[in-house]
Amino acid sequence: MHRLGGFFSKGRNIGLKVSATAINDCEDEAIRAGQLVETQRLSGPMRDSWKSGNFWVMYAAQNNFAFDSIYWQKIDQRFFGPTQSSDPDNAWKERLHLLTSEEKQYVDECVKLKLKEMDTRPLGWDPDEYTRAYESEWME
Repeated sequence: MHRLGGFFSKGRNIGLKVSATAINDCEDEAIRAGQLVETQRLSGPMRDSWKSGNFWVMYAAQNNFAFDSIYWQKIDQRFFGPTQSSDPDNAWKERLHLLTSEEKQYVDECVKLKLKEMDTRPLGWDPDEYTRAYESEWME
């Protein structure tokens, strides 16, 4: 599983606080200039979303490529409490008891289907002339 480093590392957390402060300062200036009213501020809700963890729920919902990493590293423990494992790759094993036997069977069927699709998945696009030209240069 991909680790949430980079943009979401602890060092970035400081950057996000600085950004929220900068946004707040810009909002103050816009309010003084009459371009914004107090109820239009975004910095407060942004800060609240980050502190509560709602940011992660929204980010995961909007960016499916990162869903697994975000869920197991940020969302799961918020709703279901801490896990014994410090490795997010194994956290799911501690949650299996939350599923009914029917739900476990459904998950097994989904996994089997996805594994089968991996072997037979068709290419979802036909290369255009630019892709073919690039491909021929790259292959030479």
